[in-house]
Amino acid sequence: MNQKLSSKKPVYARFFPLLGDLRQSDKAAFSQDLLAGTITAILLIPQALAYSLLAGLPPEVGLYASVLPPIIYAFTGTSRALAVGPVAVAAVMVAAALVPYAGGDPDKYLTGALILSALTGFIMLGMGFLRLGWLTHFISHPVLTGFTTGAAIFIVGTQLAALTGISVPRGVSFAVLLQTLIDNIHTYNLAAALFGSAAVVLLILARQPLVVLLTKLGMKQQSAVILGRTAPLFVVISTILLSWLMDAQVRFDIAVVGLVPQGLPMPSIDFLKAEGWTELLPAAGMIAVIAYVESISVAKVLAFRRRQKIDPDQEFRAIGLANVAAACAGTMPVAGGFSRSMVNFDAGARTQLAAIVTASLVGLAAFLFTDLLESLPKAVLSAIIVVAVWQLIDIKGLKHTWSYDKGDGIAQGVTLVGVLAFGIEHGLMLGVGLALVLFLYRTSRPHIAVVGRIAGTEHYRNIHRHKVETWPHLLLVRIDENIYFANTPRVETELHNLVLDSEISDVVLILSGVAYVDSSGLEMLETIEDELSSSGVRLHLAEVKGPVLDRLCGTQLYDRLGEERVYLSTDKAVEQLTPLSS
Repeated sequence: MNQKLSSKKPVYARFFPLLGDLRQSDKAAFSQDLLAGTITAILLIPQALAYSLLAGLPPEVGLYASVLPPIIYAFTGTSRALAVGPVAVAAVMVAAALVPYAGGDPDKYLTGALILSALTGFIMLGMGFLRLGWLTHFISHPVLTGFTTGAAIFIVGTQLAALTGISVPRGVSFAVLLQTLIDNIHTYNLAAALFGSAAVVLLILARQPLVVLLTKLGMKQQSAVILGRTAPLFVVISTILLSWLMDAQVRFDIAVVGLVPQGLPMPSIDFLKAEGWTELLPAAGMIAVIAYVESISVAKVLAFRRRQKIDPDQEFRAIGLANVAAACAGTMPVAGGFSRSMVNFDAGARTQLAAIVTASLVGLAAFLFTDLLESLPKAVLSAIIVVAVWQLIDIKGLKHTWSYDKGDGIAQGVTLVGVLAFGIEHGLMLGVGLALVLFLYRTSRPHIAVVGRIAGTEHYRNIHRHKVETWPHLLLVRIDENIYFANTPRVETELHNLVLDSEISDVVLILSGVAYVDSSGLEMLETIEDELSSSGVRLHLAEVKGPVLDRLCGTQLYDRLGEERVYLSTDKAVEQLTPLSS
């Protein structure tokens, strides 16, 4: 008894997992967290600036999103390595929602971002407390892959404007975006294009080629990978210096970040008084779902590598609290980022103390180093975005899905095209809707097989696939799908066709593949039993799963069949109904 009680986590550790982790931590773990937090901060600072501009917000907003929200998640999240902050997909969804909402008003645009953060947080908190995380399961992996690929292509398209210095209006479709770029190609800025393309090349080289080179030179592979992933900061520093020395803004008309306010804003709830909550609610719901799915996917992968556990409902609440904190901190919605989390993990983060270190360093940079960002070309930030989201374009995954399942491939392709043609939110809704329709279509046409016994065994297989024993008076039918309202007409028709013009006296329905029978399914089975009985044919059930049997007990069907016509196995049914052949 005492041993059992002592194994339980303290109450505070359930609500604040970090406190429980720190209680069991040591100096070595602290040192690793300190190192990991520092390395992640080096990556996060340029990413935060870039993703803020991607959302159409001032660059400092990205820094704000990287301080208070990650600290809130650090205390409440169950993942020890997930790095929370601004992410690319959420940023472009914010931009898509705010362009029509703000109507060109910068103040309203920023207020709308705070409302989105608050709504996203409230929705996630509500879903977490109500344990509604299962709703996100309706976004299938093919649809999610199609969505992220489409969103990544869209993001790359939007950044081509900054990379080339071509002016493109916000909030246009992907087709209009490309057409505008083509029509205005003659207005490109050569200097901006050189800055942007050079940054893209350097960032690409800093990945695999640099890792290979450093490994050959004797550096450990893990250290080489971490160094390669922190390359954005070094690219930012070098381009800032080059831009300043060249006076690129004045001499070459290159768009730069400009003056960035120093410090961090005081937390505020003034956004609660703003208008537009109802208008932005649908977009916030979509952001909440995508933010959770992206975060939980990364968290589960990292937790599995270290044999750790993730509480999905607590993650909902933790990321929800982080987004509410983001609204109070004057910034955009946040989520768990893939690249930052991988850097944090590879750098050896043991607890969320690493996230607190990262947030502290970003906050320090906001106070001390914002003046240095003034000469940073926006083309460089666009390059960081392009290289970061390029890995989300999964062409190989698209081909694999299509080759394996044409239905899933269609849903995946429609989602991708929908994102590009109709926008981020509408594309995702289209993909989810199509996936659900395909699911209903498939389950409405269940696989129904007539089976027989493989000679000398207790195994029963499809008579059209295997050489099996059958009996002229006995029909064995296996239903390989849950029986519910959408497929009961087809199941009933198939059974009628099998029984029609036959000389059988007994029908055994094998329900080994049936985990659920709804009211429509029960009514159909009762009708079948009644029709067979009036024709002198007895209905039997075999291999009924426990939950299904529990629901059938006490029904008219079960009362009419009785225990003697419900068999534990198909072989028992055959043994009982064909004694001579046994």
